[in-house]
Amino acid sequence: MREQSPEPPAKWTLYGLPLQKGLALGVGAPLYLPTYGSPIWFDPRLFAQDEDEWHAIEYRMPTEPVEVIGIVRDLSDIPPVLAPYVRVVGWIVERAPDPPLPQTPVLLVPKLPALLPPEATVVLDANAGVAYIEPSVAILARYQSQLLRVATHARYRLEGEHLPVTTWDGRRVLVGGVAADWDAVASSADAGAELVWLTTDAPPESVSAIAHALGGKPLWLHDPLASTREDAHWQRLLRMGVELNLTLFVDTPDALREARDSLEVAREALRTEHVPIGALEVGLILDSAGTHALSESEWDSLTPEPPYAVCWRVKQFTKKITESLWKQQVIARVLGVRRAVIVPDDAPETLALALGMEPHGVLLPLSQITEAKMRIALLGVAECREWLLQRLSHWNDTTLRRQPQEWVAERG
Repeated sequence: MREQSPEPPAKWTLYGLPLQKGLALGVGAPLYLPTYGSPIWFDPRLFAQDEDEWHAIEYRMPTEPVEVIGIVRDLSDIPPVLAPYVRVVGWIVERAPDPPLPQTPVLLVPKLPALLPPEATVVLDANAGVAYIEPSVAILARYQSQLLRVATHARYRLEGEHLPVTTWDGRRVLVGGVAADWDAVASSADAGAELVWLTTDAPPESVSAIAHALGGKPLWLHDPLASTREDAHWQRLLRMGVELNLTLFVDTPDALREARDSLEVAREALRTEHVPIGALEVGLILDSAGTHALSESEWDSLTPEPPYAVCWRVKQFTKKITESLWKQQVIARVLGVRRAVIVPDDAPETLALALGMEPHGVLLPLSQITEAKMRIALLGVAECREWLLQRLSHWNDTTLRRQPQEWVAERG
């Protein structure tokens, strides 16, 4: 347990409900206060008396955008004109906004302070549900370090050669690699995988090394022992989630609920220690080999709070497995969850069967990622879906089976 410091974490500490998870650090802009002077939120050129003054003000304006966290009772209070050098990185609100939500972290608090300085430093941890206004040196340093590391990891890949795959009809599909162990995670990312799947019950030796190897790419971690884990393990996962784009996968709906409950307990414990917490999500892995498929009642039990993602592991596409997978994909699509398929190889027929399910991601062995990305770019999701429906009616039709190979050969 971290030793409690006698120094308060911040001048103001706001606890609330995360509406959009994430971490942010910036200058607070309390829009609900009467503005005075020249607040950074507004474009100062609006107050110019003539063109010369307009250019004089523009000359003195910052060249780099100011990162701002908006503090407002309602998002409808946003002023219509914002300074061009202001970039909003987070929101603290008193009333829940109407959808769609901003993509930046959003924290809903029950009551905003009556008076706040207009340019205070604000740390927003929407993963833990807490905001620090004028934080202590220790809190500020802790979050600055984490945010810098995450930004560096993401930029490492975004500026590299690992471009996303677009299908023949313009759809984005993540092509991922299945890693055998933590050492293979880095190899998967370097091979061009857009996300990495790993099944393990052991933590990595160095989270920072894994984060650097992934460079911001998603890591989908399947823990077979999730239902037996203790509180310390869940706290470790939340801390790992700060540096890693991490999603945890479990095997059953019961394990899904248990994992969420355990994470909530761990999140509350870490919040009292004032440490950065990652936006860890929980997904469901299903074996489509015919031995385990969710029944309708089990799918219904997921309706109130569906998993973040569902991933099907397919060892071989038979007619029975494909029919079962199609039915479950339809249900998962209605629930609005992310869907992925782990396939055994990169054959055009295999990839077309997977793409016909209209998944968000396709995962396959590490050695086949490069070839799979090239073939997926030559296949269309819509045509694969129509082809799949025909295959389900005429499974053994040899002409239909050869169709994906012909598409790839004609377009390559």
